[in-house]
Amino acid sequence: MDNTNAPPPCPNHYTHQYTFPEVALGSGSNEQPYFRAQIFFNKKPDVTEEFFHEHWKTVHADLTIQTKASNVLLTRYTQLHMDKASRDALEPLFEAGGGLMHPMNYDGAAEFYARSAEDFTTFIKNVWASDNLTGVLTRTGCGKRFADVVTGYQVFGGYENLIMGSAIPGLGGKDGIALNDSRFVNDTSDDKAGSLAQNSGV
Repeated sequence: MDNTNAPPPCPNHYTHQYTFPEVALGSGSNEQPYFRAQIFFNKKPDVTEEFFHEHWKTVHADLTIQTKASNVLLTRYTQLHMDKASRDALEPLFEAGGGLMHPMNYDGAAEFYARSAEDFTTFIKNVWASDNLTGVLTRTGCGKRFADVVTGYQVFGGYENLIMGSAIPGLGGKDGIALNDSRFVNDTSDDKAGSLAQNSGV
């Protein structure tokens, strides 16, 4: 049973002085009007990285948007490619984190936006039913030829709370805090950035 009188885990949870009152307690959240899901997966061990990324962006992408009612059930579909160059570019981040941050062991993530979790689920069920696409149920089709279906797929999904930047055009969301807002700290020197990260607990 929760103890409502217990102090919060963060001592300044109720007393924090906000620079951006838009995100203050009680102000609500800027929840965007869509369900967003990411499906993480790896390439097959016996295909090259070059083939994996090229095939996913072309043949597999074409087959994906041919899936029944894709333009009705989805409002947006993107791909996040984590190639060697991307991993190398992130390496300084892992070193600076002192072991607290690690790369995810995936080669890519398919990202889907839908009006509801139900629409997203229906779309993925249509994908499963397509032998030409992934053929997950029969283990045939395009997906089996470039993606590692033995280890399978990991799914992450939920609502998006937009803090900073513009809403995605056409999806009906509300903008976050503008990038040119005068309250932002614009000193990007290494010393200043390191101090900010340390003070924020990142």
